[in-house]
Amino acid sequence: MSDGNFNRQLLPKTDLSSGLRAGKAQMRMKAEKAFDQVLDTFLLGEVNEKKQAMKQMFTSLLQ
Repeated sequence: MSDGNFNRQLLPKTDLSSGLRAGKAQMRMKAEKAFDQVLDTFLLGEVNEKKQAMKQMFTSLLQ
C-alpha cells in the first residue's frame, strides 16, 4: 500500500516546461528584432548611443 510518496523515475518525462521556456526565448528574440527594425526606421539620423539606451530599456522591460 502506498503512503502517498512516489518514485519520480517512474513518471513519464514531459518537456512542457522546457518547451515553454524555448517558446518564450523565441518570442523575446522576435520582439528584440522587431524593435531594432522600428528604431532603424524611425530614428534614421539619431545617435547610436540613443538607440542603444532605448534598446537596453526595452530589453529590461521584457524581463
